[in-house]
Amino acid sequence: MQAENTTPVNSVKEDLSFFKTRLGKIFSNLSIVFIVLSLSGILSFVATATIILIGFSIIILSIGTIFIMVPNFWDIFAKSAGISAQIASFFMQYIFIFMSITIVLSVISLILLATDKKEKHVARIVVSSIVIGIALIAIIVIAAGVIK
Repeated sequence: MQAENTTPVNSVKEDLSFFKTRLGKIFSNLSIVFIVLSLSGILSFVATATIILIGFSIIILSIGTIFIMVPNFWDIFAKSAGISAQIASFFMQYIFIFMSITIVLSVISLILLATDKKEKHVARIVVSSIVIGIALIAIIVIAAGVIK
């Protein structure tokens, strides 16, 4: 006698539903990553200013003796500020692309998670909505020229 296979077989419709939900969660996570990348341009300028502030503070607090202890301090200081400024420039140059991708991923995530009939994804839907709001506000602020 043959043993019967008792494992349930998922239908194609159920598999597509699981795939759609998983894809919605992935897009939600990606939208969070892209909002962080988008805001990195603004935060990189803050990092550059912090590097400059720390460098000058070290010079003032050491009363210039830092140049004796570390002869190439000014070169190190200038290079680190320059690298930070280049990173900030890159992110600010492509900020609208990053924001657009963020909004698209969030909207797709909202659609996929809102149409799931088996489970409510309230937290992810709220997070995606907040990400869209932050992205839209940032686009308006940057397009208005408040942050250059």
